Amino acid sequence: MTEKFRLELGFTSPYKRTRLFIKNGRAFFGIWRPLEVQMDGDEKYIKVQRGFEGQLDLIAHDTYGDRRLWRVIAEANTIGFPLEEVTVGMELVIPKPSNVRAALLAAGARVGETESL
Repeated sequence: MTEKFRLELGFTSPYKRTRLFIKNGRAFFGIWRPLEVQMDGDEKYIKVQRGFEGQLDLIAHDTYGDRRLWRVIAEANTIGFPLEEVTVGMELVIPKPSNVRAALLAAGARVGETESL
């Protein structure tokens, strides 16, 4: 069975040249292997503000200093398609930067790639 997804991206979207993968009925941009980020129970929660809807990359940049870590937030909130699922007023759990850094290092990221955390 072939699954169909409708995707509309703006001209300036950072995702416009990224491949879309589908696994277990969920769609993901790019090559995605979820990080094993420890959740301690004292993570930060935020409400999505106007201008940030569908933009987990902006939230990741504000939180971790690296917009590429948007997938960490998506995984923590079981979001498969941020452009449609992340809406104004939605509450998101934000994994702690120290736990994200530890997960990146455990996954083999070079230290220079995680300096902003």
